Amino acid sequence: MLAFESLPAQHVRGVFSYADSLMRNSRIGRAGKQHFIPVAVKPSIWVPQERDASLAPRYASDECGFVYYLINRDLTRDALELLAQPSMVPSDTLSFLRGLALFDDLQLEAADRWLSASSLEPALFYEVVAKAHLGNPAQAQRRLETYSGPRSELACLQMAGLDLLQGNVGKYRAHAASFTYSDFNLTESERALDNVANSVASHRDKSPLAAALFSALLPGTGQLYAGNTGEALSAFLTVGSLAGLTAVNWHKYGVKSWHTIVPGAIGSVFYIGNIYGAYISVNIYNQEFKDETSAVVLYNIHIPLRSIYH
Repeated sequence: MLAFESLPAQHVRGVFSYADSLMRNSRIGRAGKQHFIPVAVKPSIWVPQERDASLAPRYASDECGFVYYLINRDLTRDALELLAQPSMVPSDTLSFLRGLALFDDLQLEAADRWLSASSLEPALFYEVVAKAHLGNPAQAQRRLETYSGPRSELACLQMAGLDLLQGNVGKYRAHAASFTYSDFNLTESERALDNVANSVASHRDKSPLAAALFSALLPGTGQLYAGNTGEALSAFLTVGSLAGLTAVNWHKYGVKSWHTIVPGAIGSVFYIGNIYGAYISVNIYNQEFKDETSAVVLYNIHIPLRSIYH
């Protein structure tokens, strides 16, 4: 017998996790499986230079068109170098353009700081998206509540999206009541958010404990409950084969024979790994739904800005 009680808890859990990973990553387990890979956010690495007062002043407002040109062609670092020239005169426009370039470069924390330093209308809307990406939707809503300009429907779109990021479908409906679906810059995103809201309203998280119980009763059924057909079949075949081999050897050689003990011990590890894996699979399923929902919302509160302000 394996003396699991003499091992540290993390080592025991690691054995079962490894057994589960062998089953889920087998050719059968990975059949038709697609994994969600979140896009990493770059750390803030760009630092502006100090302005040299002896140089002829340059104004960011004169460079707007060229900066947009660079950003739209993925030459963000060139835009940042241009805006970091010592002769650039500090202004709301400079703060906005620096924030926009940093945002496009995925340096979201630095972008948030520069955008919040500008009083220009587009800076506010981009700041909202940056804060949302950084996981601060409530803070983004507080900033957006101060807006009273002509882009009220855009503000409602972003407020509604922030409601969905916080899982509040009721508040989303209240803000979405202001959607007119008549502005071509917003219509597609408004309908997309409506679809997300309907999906969130009808979605129910699955129970990890139920998945573990299902796999305890019949190996693989917990993974099937989580929607992983390949992994379910892999777990069923692996555990079932080892259980069958153990039963045959028990009948042929007896319970104390190594022929019985070895496959029985290995089968026990895979059996518990199958239960643990089912529990984890449902947690992954629930998290993937949240991640994919957030990705759609973040895209649709951002993409209208490029149509309106670029």
